Amino acid sequence: MGTLLQDLRYGVRMLRKKPGFTIAAILALALGIGANTAIFSVVYAVLLSPLPYKDAKQLVWIWETKPASGIKTEPASLPNYTDWKNQGQSFEGMTAFIGSTLTLTTNDGGEPERIPTTYVSANFLTVLGTTPQLGRAFVEEENEIGKHRVVLLGHSLWQRRFGANPQIVGQTITLSGNQYTVLGIMPEGFKNPTPDQSKPAQLWAPLPVKLDPAQRRSDFLSVVARLKPNVTPEQAQAEMNTITSRLEQQYPDSNTGWSTKLVPLHERMIGDVRAALWLLMGVVGFLLLIACANVANLLLARSAARQQEIAIRRALGADRWRLVRQFLTESVLLALCGGFLGSLLAMWGVEVLVALSPQNIPRLGEINLNWQVLAFTLFISLATGVVFGLLPALHATNPNLTESLKEGGRSSTEGLRGAHLRNSLVVSEIAIALVLLIGAGLMIKSFVRLQEVDPGFHPERILTWDVGLPSAKYKEDAQVVGFYNQFMTRVAAQRGVESVAGISALPLSGGGDVVSFEVEGRPIAAVEGQSVDAEYRVITPAYFATMGIPLVKGEGITERHTADVPAVMVINETFARRFFPGEDPIGKRLNLGDPQTAPWRAIIGVVKDVRHEGLDTEPYPQMYSPVAQFPRRAMTMVARTSTDPMAIVPSVRSELSAIDRDQPLYNVRTMEQVLAASIARQRFNMLLIAVFASVGLVLAAVGIYGVISYSATQRTHEIGIRMALGAQTRDILRMVVGQGMLLALIGVVVGLVAAFALTRLMSSLLYGVTATDPLTFIGLSVLLAVIALLACLIPARKATKVDPMIALRYE
Repeated sequence: MGTLLQDLRYGVRMLRKKPGFTIAAILALALGIGANTAIFSVVYAVLLSPLPYKDAKQLVWIWETKPASGIKTEPASLPNYTDWKNQGQSFEGMTAFIGSTLTLTTNDGGEPERIPTTYVSANFLTVLGTTPQLGRAFVEEENEIGKHRVVLLGHSLWQRRFGANPQIVGQTITLSGNQYTVLGIMPEGFKNPTPDQSKPAQLWAPLPVKLDPAQRRSDFLSVVARLKPNVTPEQAQAEMNTITSRLEQQYPDSNTGWSTKLVPLHERMIGDVRAALWLLMGVVGFLLLIACANVANLLLARSAARQQEIAIRRALGADRWRLVRQFLTESVLLALCGGFLGSLLAMWGVEVLVALSPQNIPRLGEINLNWQVLAFTLFISLATGVVFGLLPALHATNPNLTESLKEGGRSSTEGLRGAHLRNSLVVSEIAIALVLLIGAGLMIKSFVRLQEVDPGFHPERILTWDVGLPSAKYKEDAQVVGFYNQFMTRVAAQRGVESVAGISALPLSGGGDVVSFEVEGRPIAAVEGQSVDAEYRVITPAYFATMGIPLVKGEGITERHTADVPAVMVINETFARRFFPGEDPIGKRLNLGDPQTAPWRAIIGVVKDVRHEGLDTEPYPQMYSPVAQFPRRAMTMVARTSTDPMAIVPSVRSELSAIDRDQPLYNVRTMEQVLAASIARQRFNMLLIAVFASVGLVLAAVGIYGVISYSATQRTHEIGIRMALGAQTRDILRMVVGQGMLLALIGVVVGLVAAFALTRLMSSLLYGVTATDPLTFIGLSVLLAVIALLACLIPARKATKVDPMIALRYE
């Protein structure tokens, strides 16, 4: 212990003697360690930490799937869920839920508010292992229609709208025109087990159960189950396969070809962010390696100046391990200082990451610098200190000191071995920097390609907002249609509004129904191998004109398509190509339900494809029906304006309140904001990788500058002789720059090989560009070489200004 304290005291004194070296090393390490800490805090919160539910590893998500039709994941229908729950023996419990919204109105004059709501089966909290903070959970009979007007309040809603009053339990509140009894208050921080937690639910109500065999393919329920302690996911999957096979035999018309897929809940919650987060972790890992190489080079240069000290200590009896330990103590001290400063940077970095992160990143609110992240920082600091300190320590304590002095000649260089080691470190820095640059270049090019994708509409100057009409107040379809007609007429009359329309699910929102259909006079076998379904949306007249969606053939939905005329629909180009190849779809009739009871709908037009799921997802077959014929109480309104869309928000709110004062204006956005949000995750990934790659490039440039500058200083005597013998400025420039560029070119070649292998790992994150895009590889290699050339020119020009007389006396 006394020896360790002695080493620490001596190390501190040595670091204080060279403040410039110490500050440069700590800053480089702080950048690398801070970036690693910040990104690891995200990785830990999203990927590594357990879900906030009791025995979360026992929870699984259950999808329906139909591989033959290309349907990989599909929600469950109520009849299928009920059969799974009743027949499954592998589960302690199985629960179903679906997201919605309800309008909260109060009698105290407060503004009506649309509240994210989840309808759940009665055992929802039991399956998740959660209990209300106050009150009680639902019971089975409350899933029955007529007994379902009860609700649990979210903790934040309870505090915000009800002043955290515990007496609210047992009282009634008005939700969408109906009276609900408050049963309890949910625990603080509780969230549903869904990937997108950008708009967490604040109300939970029982799912009204009314089994209808005709709805066996009405898929809308999310299903989570808890495995029994002695049951593995594989065993549960096998049992579910047996159950779905049984259901296929019982209900061949609806369940043929369908199966189930069990996924661990944690995997479902993570969604598709795993690859992006591990990529970012790899990027900051490379950044730390570059920082380590820089500091190792600094230590090598410094150790050369300590050869006399080392020789004296060896002569006084210190063995090599004792000296290595002293050098490692100094490097670990540097790393710990860098880690401390890096932790401070990470605190700021985490705040920036959370602020810039897309809101649909799962578990975003759980990201923080907890003790696990700080333990990682301590570990990586200690490991970094050993990594960048070991090679310089072993080199500096080389027992063959006499031979080292011979290699150095008259100068005080550390010899050829030291130069080779420093050069190898620079080559590594250049190679790693090139890998980072190429990765960033691919992400930037991919993002540019994504932005160039035509969404199928013109988003400029469009305001959007949601409207949800409660069935308690708008019981009849005619009331619903009348509300929208009156509302659109009043908004269209406002100053700056060019046109107004509505749709049941906005483009790029990922919402909307997927429904099966039948083509009149054509058996389903005629399109075998393809899913006979399409995205279904309800629109008002003028929707296509308002959104700028071109009509390709036929006509669009107009005011004359009312409930009194035969049902019609408009399809998109993909629908026409897939189901009517080589023929005119106009006039063809489709049925979206039971042909005996549901109306046949005639196709009257074809419109351009619209990206409803995302810019990186190819358009799916789409159908549009008029709201007057198939009313929807929940709609998204769109208004095209001649000025800033947000300027009309007050007048829209005023007109809505004038028609129905209990209707809130909510989810107000411009269409450009919707478009930006749809690619926010790709923008976030691209931005982070580009920033880290830029820092890596700067560190690599500093590294090559440092090596060439140090080498030129060590060769001052040689340069003086050359100049005394007649060498010109260009000769010295060529010699010094040539040395640096040789290292840079070797690094570029190594980096190209490494990038060719490693960028394939990011293929799933790219759009419209291959992981081995030649232009990106070549262009960024040239860029790095140019930057390396500039880094070499500075010390080279300095070397040409050496006075030969002074240089000849340089030792």
